[in-house]
Amino acid sequence: METLMIESKAISLSQEKCSSLLEFDLETFSLLFDERGLIFYPDGMVETKSEIIANLKSGKTVFQGIEVLKILARSYGSTAVVQGEGFFNIKLQDEEFSEVLNFIDVWVEKEEGWKLVSAHLIKMG
Repeated sequence: METLMIESKAISLSQEKCSSLLEFDLETFSLLFDERGLIFYPDGMVETKSEIIANLKSGKTVFQGIEVLKILARSYGSTAVVQGEGFFNIKLQDEEFSEVLNFIDVWVEKEEGWKLVSAHLIKMG
């Protein structure tokens, strides 16, 4: 696949990931997220796929709003890195925060398609 096509695909996948979290579409989120994938939160908390899905189902983690402000992707063979900035409104455990965060999604092309292997939410400055 051509570099620009891969980068465009990765951006679309990251946007689909955000939509699935906002719409509580756990089936789509589960299909996108690799079995060994990890998500890193700004407070240092790290979750596996099974942990995030369990926390989404229980309401411990709720993505209440995501507004992507900037997004770009770079591809490296069968890996694509999506970097961006957005306004996130998230409830983690019983703590809610709303702020602009940087994010990084790492996508890897596998036999079953593109999978999110690592997602990072990073506080700015």
